[in-house]
Parts: sequence; C-alpha cells; structure tokens
Amino acid sequence: MPDFRCAAVVLAAGPSTRLGQPKQLVRIDGESLLHRTARLALEVGCSPALVVLGFEAETLRAELHGLNIDLVVNHEWHEGMGASLRSGMEALRDSDPQPHAVLILVCDQPRLTADHLRTLLARHQSARPVAITASVYARRAGVPAIFSAKLFSALLASSGDRGARDLIRAHAAEVQGIPWPAGELDLDLPEDLTTIER
Repeated sequence: MPDFRCAAVVLAAGPSTRLGQPKQLVRIDGESLLHRTARLALEVGCSPALVVLGFEAETLRAELHGLNIDLVVNHEWHEGMGASLRSGMEALRDSDPQPHAVLILVCDQPRLTADHLRTLLARHQSARPVAITASVYARRAGVPAIFSAKLFSALLASSGDRGARDLIRAHAAEVQGIPWPAGELDLDLPEDLTTIER
C-alpha cells in the first residue's frame, strides 16, 4: 500500500498516582517522556499525531511546544484510559483524509525507540489484512500497537479503564505480535525511576 497512512494517538491524560509525580514529565537525556513519545510518533511518519492530555493538561501542554501535533484534552480523564482512547479517536474521526490505521502509544515506556515503531509499521503494512500489530512483552500483547481502520469503531467505543489491551485480547485471532522485550520496563512505581537512571 504505497500511500499507507497511519495516524498516532498518544495517551497521556493519567494522574500517575502510584508514581507520585507526573510520569509524562520524567526526563531522559533532558527530554520529557511526553515530548519524546510524541516526537517519535512524528519521526516515523505518523500523521496526524494526536496527544490526549487530561490531568494537569495546561502544565503538560508546554512540553509539546514545537511539535506538529494535535492536542486533545479529555475532561473525563478520571474515568480511565478507555475514556482517553475514546477522546483521541473522536478527534481522529474528523481527519480528512481518514488514515488506514492508527498507532496507539503511552508515554511511560522509557525504552521506546523509533526503530521499534518502524518495525511495527513495516510489519503491519506487509501482513495485510491483519487487523492489529502489537508489541509483545511480559508474555502479553500490548501497546504500542497499530489498529487497522476496520477497528476504529471499536476503539471509539472504549470506556472507563478498558483500553487498547482489551481490544487486542478480544481480537486475538487477528493480532500479529512483534517481540519487544524492552517493553517490560514501564513507569508505575518510584523504584522504576531508579532503574531508568541506571
């Protein structure tokens, strides 16, 4: 598909309660995880790239300065990740032309690289008509993951804390898994910050 278009939705609306500080603002080599995740989505050619903010949205907005992203504010962020996913997909619904797929990302994966995202994109395009191309780590398929347009309506139906992983599980027969051991490190607890610093 030479004109394959993949959008990106970065979910960054949560309050990071267990970490004790906004994980979006954790810095690696001077760059916040929020800025880094959005930058990587743009770097691999995703368009449009949407970032969904919620908790402390005005503070976090400044981290995205200079990036060609569309900002979405989810005022129901307290409902959970599913509500943010729905907000991002509602904004994406207005895109013209509509993309063939969407890459869903979160910003608490400090080992995410452009190379891994390029692998997901290349494998998704070459394995049509696969519905989902997901990263596999800790023996589970999850995000970052690419969803074909035929699943946009299902993504729009996300609610509460039911996010992309539930949809991946529901469509297990249509999932192509790409091993990504580095995905096992995410940011949830204060001790995870020590692992990153090392």
